[in-house]
Amino acid sequence: MKSSEFLTADLTHLPAMQPADWGDLTPRFAYFISSPHCHPIKISENGELIAIGTAITHADTVWLACIVVHAAHRKKGLGNAITQDLIANIDRTKYKTIYLDATEYGYPVYAKLGFEVETTYTHMRKTGGAPVTSFSNHIVQFEENYLDQIFDVDQQVSGEDRSGVISDFAKSSLLYVVDSQVQGFYIPEWGDGPIIAISEAAGAALIKRRAMDEAAAVLPTDNDFAISCLEEHHFQFYRTSRRMFLGEKRIWQPTGIYNRISGQLG
Repeated sequence: MKSSEFLTADLTHLPAMQPADWGDLTPRFAYFISSPHCHPIKISENGELIAIGTAITHADTVWLACIVVHAAHRKKGLGNAITQDLIANIDRTKYKTIYLDATEYGYPVYAKLGFEVETTYTHMRKTGGAPVTSFSNHIVQFEENYLDQIFDVDQQVSGEDRSGVISDFAKSSLLYVVDSQVQGFYIPEWGDGPIIAISEAAGAALIKRRAMDEAAAVLPTDNDFAISCLEEHHFQFYRTSRRMFLGEKRIWQPTGIYNRISGQLG
């Protein structure tokens, strides 16, 4: 079946597509529609959404995001179809690497399309303990003069230039700053509230601050230090997912991700 552009009128149909353990799809797709960095698409049948997804473009990388097939229409090849259409709309000469985070349901589909597993993400939940009530005095509110440093920290860790999308959310960020140098950031209003840091002190402090807001965390399994920090705050493992890529393998630093942005952006 052929896909088409996802439109504002389609937002009202998203609750029927909502996976039980995902964040609310509606604000995410509202952003995808409004952003020049995103290309959301759909497959419909008799006026009903049956598959959706989006591509999110950065300087020379793309993330595929929120690929969902309606529960009543699974095992019809729709996941394959929407993923192939997303890939077909990407200029592979400009965007050398395509990333995604695969659920157990999506993994076989993406593997057949040539995606390779790069690492796994560890998913954790808070299971008790006293609420966090204090945090480091190195954590400060966003100021415009720190924006370029935020971009630099993110690029050091991710290996990607994601400044376009970061600019849309940076004003809500909390920064770990020492001697006027940004060592890490936490952006509560972006996806799942990413923490990106280039020092363990920054990562640990921002994990503690984020624990005031959130009872779940997802981060690369490679980041043993961050997992230990979360365990100290009574977070426990409950599942994994797979970070996969298609195209050029890139250098990035999984130990610099103390909470991923979301399944849509790593």
